[in-house]
Amino acid sequence: MKISFIYLILLLVISCKEDKKPILLADREAPLGWIYLKMYDDYTFDFISRGAMRDEDVYSGNFNIKNDTVYFKYKDSIPQAGSKAVIQNGFVSYLDGKYRESVEIKLKNIKK
Repeated sequence: MKISFIYLILLLVISCKEDKKPILLADREAPLGWIYLKMYDDYTFDFISRGAMRDEDVYSGNFNIKNDTVYFKYKDSIPQAGSKAVIQNGFVSYLDGKYRESVEIKLKNIKK
């Protein structure tokens, strides 16, 4: 009986889980690695910095879009790229970081 109850709970959790769908994917090659931006239809995102000579750093959180500007709200720490970016000319360009970061859009399916 106990195993049946656990099985039922597990089945409910799996069936209720929604898959996130990417609405924007962008990246660029960085020195010794890559920078990735993944934005999902549930208004979450992952900013990933990964390299051959270093570990992968993942910065996650929520975002909102006003006109062509994206505002990122990070869960924990903020990457040096910043928390505000503009979408234009096939790129996501960060505006308020310690350096000017820009990633090229590979998939854009943002509904306004």
